[in-house]
Amino acid sequence: MQKKKIYPFDWLAIHPYTATQSSDMYFVQLANRLYETCQLPELPEKYCKKICLYVAAYLEDVISNLGLWKAFCTENKRLYGQVLPFYAIGANYTEDEVNEEDIRFIIWNTWEKALYPHTYIHPNREEIIRLSSVFYELLDKEYESAPENEYLNGYFDSFGNVKEAEHKLTWLFGHTYLTEPSVQEYIERVEPKDRFIIPTGPHALFLHEWIELLCPQADRWKEVDGLYFTPPAIPLQVLQKNKDTYARFTAGTNGSPIVFLDSYLSLRHFLTEILQWPDDDNHTLPQMKSFSNFVLMAHPEKGILLAKDVCEYIACAENPMYNAEKARHEAFRMLTEPTLCPPDLLEHCITHRLLPDACLPVSGEKELVQRNADFIARHSLLYYYRGD
Repeated sequence: MQKKKIYPFDWLAIHPYTATQSSDMYFVQLANRLYETCQLPELPEKYCKKICLYVAAYLEDVISNLGLWKAFCTENKRLYGQVLPFYAIGANYTEDEVNEEDIRFIIWNTWEKALYPHTYIHPNREEIIRLSSVFYELLDKEYESAPENEYLNGYFDSFGNVKEAEHKLTWLFGHTYLTEPSVQEYIERVEPKDRFIIPTGPHALFLHEWIELLCPQADRWKEVDGLYFTPPAIPLQVLQKNKDTYARFTAGTNGSPIVFLDSYLSLRHFLTEILQWPDDDNHTLPQMKSFSNFVLMAHPEKGILLAKDVCEYIACAENPMYNAEKARHEAFRMLTEPTLCPPDLLEHCITHRLLPDACLPVSGEKELVQRNADFIARHSLLYYYRGD
């Protein structure tokens, strides 16, 4: 059966306007040429189409000085000291031009975020390497002659009024080739006011973080109410209570802000004897009786967080329950499964390299996970890692 075509309305769906621009038909035709070569039998056809649209939009971005890809690379260098996650760039890599490694990432990002049941996609799958090479050969030939979309040139540099700014931010949040994959699952349920507090894109950036990367002079964007949100202040009474709890916690753990407990009985003992909480159902978490082990972590301002049934994954000197074999099979879940691990604890584990045996499902590759653990968590968990 012949593949369906990519139509102009498919292209407009990932753009901030409804009236076609002079360059649009060129890029629709380019997307169709890519689509003709897109052979990924495992991937549902709608996502093959998305890959081709996104790769064409990537070329348009680079040609038209939109700045999305440049912002992504700038942030990746700030976070991790390299241009791209996963991929070492080759000698021929040229920033601000099209590159095969960039295309490889776009294919992977789209595939990994595709909404169909699948295991975590290896960034170096043979199909991704092959297809990125085919796509790059075509884009490289088109790079010098591809038309600029003048509408997008410096698109985020300014806005006429707050309504226009809101329109631009709505597009940036979930309809560009870089941000749409990350929020497609729930974007229809996101209220306008919530766009500012939900991170988006491969690095799970808040919209004000995107704007600061995209706009050299971002001050005027502060006119948009809520864009630069301030987390609610913790009441002084709660701060003092958390400070006192932290003092009792660390006094009972020889100064450590983290403790590993092997049963509900141990948890209850710690809460009542060390933290001196009342020994009643309102304070001893009876709903946790069915779980087998616990991690408690204390912060002098935020208070205490609790994680259940993850001790086997965390390689810490104070944790006698660590199980390297189980960690090899299951610890990757810490980086990809929402709500399994509180964000502060996960950040602590990543920063202190406490997940040394976490590896990719199926392939069992460990090094790639260890080098990219923070990115994998950002990319997979979004709000459940960067939300506080």
